Amino acid sequence: MGSAKSKQRFARLIVSLFVGTMLAVSIESAWAQPSPARPWTRSTDTADSNIFEPALARTADGVLHVVWLRKNGSNRDFVHTAIGEDGKVAGTPMTVLEAWASLNNPDLIVTKDGGLRLFFGGQRTTDVKDPHSHGSLYSVTAPASGAAWTLEKGAHAQSNAVTASPVGAGILPDGTSVAAWAVSFALQAHIGLDPKMEDLKLQTTCCAYQPDIAVDAISGEAVLGWFSNAKKEQGLFTQTIAPTLGERQFVPGSATPDRDSSLSIDQRMAITARIGAPGVYVAYGAGYPTFKTVNLWRHGSADPVVIAQAAGARHVNISAGPEGRLWVMWQRDRRAYATRSNRAATRFGAIVEVAPPAGKAESGIYKVKGEGSLGPLDLFLACQSVNELATYHTQVFPPLSLAASPAKMIAEDGGTVTFAVSDVGDPVEGATITVDGKNLATDAEGKAAMTVPKGSKPGARAAKAQKDGYTDASTKVTLAPKPPPAKATQ
Repeated sequence: MGSAKSKQRFARLIVSLFVGTMLAVSIESAWAQPSPARPWTRSTDTADSNIFEPALARTADGVLHVVWLRKNGSNRDFVHTAIGEDGKVAGTPMTVLEAWASLNNPDLIVTKDGGLRLFFGGQRTTDVKDPHSHGSLYSVTAPASGAAWTLEKGAHAQSNAVTASPVGAGILPDGTSVAAWAVSFALQAHIGLDPKMEDLKLQTTCCAYQPDIAVDAISGEAVLGWFSNAKKEQGLFTQTIAPTLGERQFVPGSATPDRDSSLSIDQRMAITARIGAPGVYVAYGAGYPTFKTVNLWRHGSADPVVIAQAAGARHVNISAGPEGRLWVMWQRDRRAYATRSNRAATRFGAIVEVAPPAGKAESGIYKVKGEGSLGPLDLFLACQSVNELATYHTQVFPPLSLAASPAKMIAEDGGTVTFAVSDVGDPVEGATITVDGKNLATDAEGKAAMTVPKGSKPGARAAKAQKDGYTDASTKVTLAPKPPPAKATQ
């Protein structure tokens, strides 16, 4: 997609939210500046299944690693693609596993030594002598470059039914891995790689789906999240599973009040920890028979926060951002939406709406995923058109805010205008403000000052704030003519 298509991408401003309140704001709000998302790039083959979901993990060098499923006749492959910080594919895709009889959606983690481990359920052959033929939990590993993948010997769990489930995974502070899966009458998890250790058996009624794991950056607790459609126990749930087993918690509003009806999430549970900050968070749609709002809930808290009124929203997801921030994303009416929080994860900023790749989503969007740990959001949409079903990738940038004080002054008198640049209330240092032919740089408080000389020409002065990794912000300062003196009263 070229620059002309980029101009079709647009954002809608949403009033910022203070987390802890039950505020809801409408998506149908004033138009903002077009989002400068990068061109769309296809990340998978064009013969995807609408249940395929890629695994994402970013290594310390800033490279985003994407592992995706590929059809290979009646068999399945895993393929690895690397994406640089600039959003461009780095190198050529590499086959991780080839021609397995069965593979399900995997999950990818960065190991304590900085390498990669891909957990998955699958079955290589039907030969009982094959150690990878039993449908258990398996893994492949690679260095941080993702250049060469090694299949680990044998299984990492006791269950032989993992192949029927997507796998969610995480890593504890000491480097121990945790993985979970859900099949038939069992939601299970395994801590570590030793198959001799017992699998954890959690929900034992039919049925649990789409598990994933987040590990709190401060407490080190691993929290499992999943969707349940068990009788009178429908909705989303979370539970601490390491280092000790906690109580199961219901995610408020994820089912009807009697918990007898809910909407499937249709992709891996949207659960994440924050980077360098406490808390595990779930993003989800609330409402039945269609989602009415997009909500955020912190594991262990009482009430959710409504991020947006979004009737018909689907495929809500979440990603950790830098400095404790959170990205929340979803799709509605074949459009993608994303919003990012402040550093404290107590307030959300403008919602950016992004059009899918032109001509690729006429039949729908089936998955929404994102990774935003460096700042911009690497956004993935599984799109279906008449001729193909494939996952596409682009980048979305959070918007800056720019304010001028005072915003109006008398031109003849002159004075000082102070500009403030912020990111959801947090000051932005090092932004460039262009105004009246000058470039100003913001300080640690996100501020920069401009002197307006006495006797300046009246009129509006446009100001623009820019910084790499952000959407520009604009405002204006009005230099008004001096009003005539008031007439003396008789």
